[in-house]
Amino acid sequence: MKVLIIKPSSLGDVVHGLRVIALLKRKLPSIEIHWVIKKGLEGIIEASGVIEKYFFFHRGEGFSKFLKLGLSLRGESYDIVLDMQGLLRSAFLARFANGKICLGRPDGREFSTFFYKTTDSPIKNNPHAIDRMCSFLDIFKVQSDGKLFLPFKDSMLSKLSKEVLNSCRKKVLLFPESRRQEKCWPYFENLSNLIVNKSFGDVIVSGTKKDNKFKDTLDLRGEVKLKSLPALISRATLVVANDSAPLHIASSMGIPVLGIFGPTDPASYGPYPSGAKRSGIVCSLTGSISEISEKVVFNKIQTMLGEI
Repeated sequence: MKVLIIKPSSLGDVVHGLRVIALLKRKLPSIEIHWVIKKGLEGIIEASGVIEKYFFFHRGEGFSKFLKLGLSLRGESYDIVLDMQGLLRSAFLARFANGKICLGRPDGREFSTFFYKTTDSPIKNNPHAIDRMCSFLDIFKVQSDGKLFLPFKDSMLSKLSKEVLNSCRKKVLLFPESRRQEKCWPYFENLSNLIVNKSFGDVIVSGTKKDNKFKDTLDLRGEVKLKSLPALISRATLVVANDSAPLHIASSMGIPVLGIFGPTDPASYGPYPSGAKRSGIVCSLTGSISEISEKVVFNKIQTMLGEI
């Protein structure tokens, strides 16, 4: 069976989709999975080890590239096409791919639901974003195991990174960035100083934007490629992150993770499954992430490290 997944972005949502597809591959190992991914995010697809082939979605680069992509998909003769994105462009690609079965999200926007049959909506109120994707398993007669473990088996660190991270000390890995500014907690540097001063272990900082902050840490910002990111996360004793892709990668691998939430609801976008023993959340009661103090986060870290 040959299946196409259309889920170009965002990175955290792609991780959600990969968790669902990894379960499908475990249950149906002979299935062949292709993926449409935004150029620049392909590293996470390669790291997953569950996708046989991917196609680039070139956002904002004109109709000719979009049409070329559609024609490439159409030539693959898919048995099932799944639009996990739920937008007009992804719905058009799903229909144009001309699979024998074409399914999309029931909460699709931009009139995307006119292009295909939709999956069933989750039964429970306020479902997690991953639970919404689990409805795509129904067409394969596969049920979610409630965990959706994804080890990212093809993610590897460079030899130098391995040597640097080979210490036996506890490692607290900080991810101070998020795609949306209102989801970025502004006190990561203060938190780093607290952890260093209390000698809880090594502090590692990762992300894409490097500056002169975070003294006395191992600052890997801008140095770790996306394909290697899961391997870095796997070396952490505890990951601390905003509502962002690193949080979801850590959750998918079963790595202890603390998520800091402001405007988004952790019940829908937090570590999965909700309430997992090795995960924790700190959230603002008002929706403003800046109202969460470093002391509150530090105390939560102290508790979690004591339980690991």
